[in-house]
Amino acid sequence: MGRGPPCPLLPTTAQAGKLHPLVIESVPPHPDSMHLQFARGWLELGDVQEAETELRQIRSEYLDGPEVLEVRFQVLARRQRYAEGLELALRQIAFFPNDFRGYMNRGNALFWLDRSVEAIDSVMQVLADHPRVAALPYNLACYWMKLGSSEEAIRWLDSALQIGQRKGVLQHALSDPDLKPIWDYIRRLESEREES
Repeated sequence: MGRGPPCPLLPTTAQAGKLHPLVIESVPPHPDSMHLQFARGWLELGDVQEAETELRQIRSEYLDGPEVLEVRFQVLARRQRYAEGLELALRQIAFFPNDFRGYMNRGNALFWLDRSVEAIDSVMQVLADHPRVAALPYNLACYWMKLGSSEEAIRWLDSALQIGQRKGVLQHALSDPDLKPIWDYIRRLESEREES
């Protein structure tokens, strides 16, 4: 996570929708929903410029919807515009206080701005309310690792592994440079998984 995106483990839109039915209903109408989908697709392909082009075509009255705010945050993160991303995450929290993504985005922006203690506080605010979102404890592992606490990082990574798809979380963790100091631990977990 220290180098910015795409390192954070992020929930899928489907996960967010299951936890927050209003999120799914808050997708803008056609043609704005089409531009939102295209922006997501361009981000998945790694083309931030095209994602921004699609977002600019969404009518202003829909720019503060939860799904549009989420994609806007991802664009800012990919551009490494973390201070702006933090402002946008605060907007997400103000408009949608029950949606964990705003808190997670605030945590990631703070982390990228070298404010890991505040990042931990941000995620901890919603952790108990969203016990099935593996991205929350995973990101806490990264935040703690940046603070130099391997013990706390392992504790939170173990929590993420209990929640999420173990294989995917392990693979992601082994490619995350923020968790490099505990890669030996992660490799042991992976080899135990393969043996069972």
